[in-house]
Amino acid sequence: MTSLNVARYIASSSLGATQVQVSVTANNIANADTKGYTAKSASASSRTFDGIGGGVSIDGVTSAVSKYLMSDLLDATSQAASATTTAEYLGKLQSSLGTLADQTGAGTSLASFFADFEEALTQLATTPESTSLANNAVMALDDLTVQIRDTAETLQDMVDTADQEIGDSVSQANDYLKTIDQLNDLIRSEKASGNSTADLQDQLNSALAGLSGLIDIKSFSTEDGSTKVYTTSGQMLVGSTAHLLSTGTDAEGQITVNVNGSDITARLSGGDGKIGALLELRDETLPEYQSALDEMATTLVSTLNSVAGLSGNLLTGTSASDIAVESTLLADPTTLLGTGNRATTANNLLDALQGDTAFAAAGNLPAGNRTFAEYATELLSAAVTDAQSATTSLTTANTDLTAASDAISSAYGVNVDEETARLSELEQLYSLASTILSTLQQMFDDLKAAVS
Repeated sequence: MTSLNVARYIASSSLGATQVQVSVTANNIANADTKGYTAKSASASSRTFDGIGGGVSIDGVTSAVSKYLMSDLLDATSQAASATTTAEYLGKLQSSLGTLADQTGAGTSLASFFADFEEALTQLATTPESTSLANNAVMALDDLTVQIRDTAETLQDMVDTADQEIGDSVSQANDYLKTIDQLNDLIRSEKASGNSTADLQDQLNSALAGLSGLIDIKSFSTEDGSTKVYTTSGQMLVGSTAHLLSTGTDAEGQITVNVNGSDITARLSGGDGKIGALLELRDETLPEYQSALDEMATTLVSTLNSVAGLSGNLLTGTSASDIAVESTLLADPTTLLGTGNRATTANNLLDALQGDTAFAAAGNLPAGNRTFAEYATELLSAAVTDAQSATTSLTTANTDLTAASDAISSAYGVNVDEETARLSELEQLYSLASTILSTLQQMFDDLKAAVS
């Protein structure tokens, strides 16, 4: 009777263990396409009592992604997010500066507007008394100043958009920090109770990946199963509790990023993650182009207004955002060349536009002498170069992210074919264990009947 009881217990424990393994394997198959899910396994071991086999027990349901692979994934995610944001903004910047020539041969860059004004002046110089040619020249100058203002407005809009996105990204980062903190509490509790934390760990890794897309982080696992999170410059974001980011404003009214009462804006700027990229774009990259555009506008105002033979100023404004043609000239274009030798004045204007002009260093453009069209072309070329470099960096970052994701998927993802084959084997084992248990029960019942 004792032997039958032992055998029945062994069969029963095997049935229970197999049932758990079947459930885990079926869950793997069901979640094969779930983002962030890793394959789970229920490990079983034999039990002995006084050297005698005592059945099978499930040690736990586990899935532990390598901390090194996870670190690679977080780094790659931060770099890809930064590269994506930078490429998006620099692409818009390049578009705002136009093209030297489109499919029709007409350009949309500032250099093209300078060329149009030069062409109008050339025609006016040959027939300086022409009212229609004077009107054409003034309208070409007005088109040029409008384009400069529009470009300046686009740049400022991009700065304002980046500032707004920084605030939005801080809010998103705080949502992830709260989630990580909550999952840490659950993991600590479940681990202390001896329960599996595999699914919670998947959720934690997904939250870490989401956070790394916004801010470059480093994470460390602790003995109690929880995870601590820091910025790469050392500020704690999640410890025993979450240290949420907050926003303030600087002297210019732009958003600053703070944690634990410290302003970390400068430390984040230029780093990986969306927030780092946005800060660099807002505070450095875009202002450099604004500075170069302002230099072109203010130099144009001072150069044209000082041309000999004019009866008054042609332009007003102190920056690219407010440069404009004098209202009196717009009202009466025939006053463009003044009352002196109109042909000479027209040629003086042409010389001012087409001759070398001294430009101060501004943004990424060095000081030096060049024509206005050449300066505008340099500005566009700088934007094209930066945009192309950003696109190249994005391609590299996405390749690295794919490689990191594939490495984790290959090592810890669900192989549906393997899991299906395993499920079939486990179902057979379950059926066998069930049959054995049924047979033992019948033998036990028969033995009881015989004894009684």
